[in-house]
Amino acid sequence: MIGYLQGKVIEIGSQTLVLDVNGVGYEVVLDRHSLSGMGTKGVELGLTIRTVVREDAITLYGFLDPVGRDVFDLLVTVAGVGPKLASGVMGGMPLHELVHAVREKDLRVLTSISGVGKKLAERLALELSDKFLELPVALPSEEGGPGAELAQDVKSALMNLGFSAREASSAVRELKSVQDSSLEDLIKQAIASMNA
Repeated sequence: MIGYLQGKVIEIGSQTLVLDVNGVGYEVVLDRHSLSGMGTKGVELGLTIRTVVREDAITLYGFLDPVGRDVFDLLVTVAGVGPKLASGVMGGMPLHELVHAVREKDLRVLTSISGVGKKLAERLALELSDKFLELPVALPSEEGGPGAELAQDVKSALMNLGFSAREASSAVRELKSVQDSSLEDLIKQAIASMNA
């Protein structure tokens, strides 16, 4: 199985690219969102790969990082979601927005993705919301900014203390100011907010 490829992009299509790795061209399927930011031919690129073997084909699905592959792997566990649809779902919006929509069970956002109807959106939210909480993808409110890393540390500490990922994420979102506070104080605040 191929897990990673690094080489030069020699061809970009509507759903695939061809990566020249030491003289061998590998055709890799990428989601639309990742492909749109790919730029031009000739760039050096490293991709995390998920190899899907079927009776009639061996298909390489590429991701810009291992988290993308983890999201893909979770999507294909949902009934009715194959690799092609999973790639389509991932191409519907930036990865952090997709993860956030599933975590928050935001059916309006999920149904805005081409190929995702109400029933599929409900299945994604029901089956994956807790699993997506475990992914190391920051919520939009936790992204960037000086307190983002500290917020992730608080979430991790709460989970180590036995709180679920959902409880920890919710408590981190309730914190008033992450900056200018110690990790210990933030953990105490978060626990107090959960017990209130």
